[in-house]
Amino acid sequence: MPAPFSIIIPTLNSECELNETLGSLFEGIENNLIRELIISDGGSNDKTKIIANEVGAIFIEGPFSRGLQISKGIDKSKGDWILILHADTNLSLNW
Repeated sequence: MPAPFSIIIPTLNSECELNETLGSLFEGIENNLIRELIISDGGSNDKTKIIANEVGAIFIEGPFSRGLQISKGIDKSKGDWILILHADTNLSLNW
């Protein structure tokens, strides 16, 4: 059975916050909860894309618009459930 959650993170120049957010997802990976990670970017000119590629995320690029970025991420998602996180969100332990 595939993991149930698609995680979508809309980003714009989020390299400083993104590593900590991604670190908070490891528990979900270990417990087979996360099917895919989708980074939907609004035109970053920092290392956001490099970070996304390093962790194996699906990376979507497009114009900056939080709603459009989330919508594009949803269109790509395959999970039964969708969890949308801001790039500076850190999930607590045992989430």
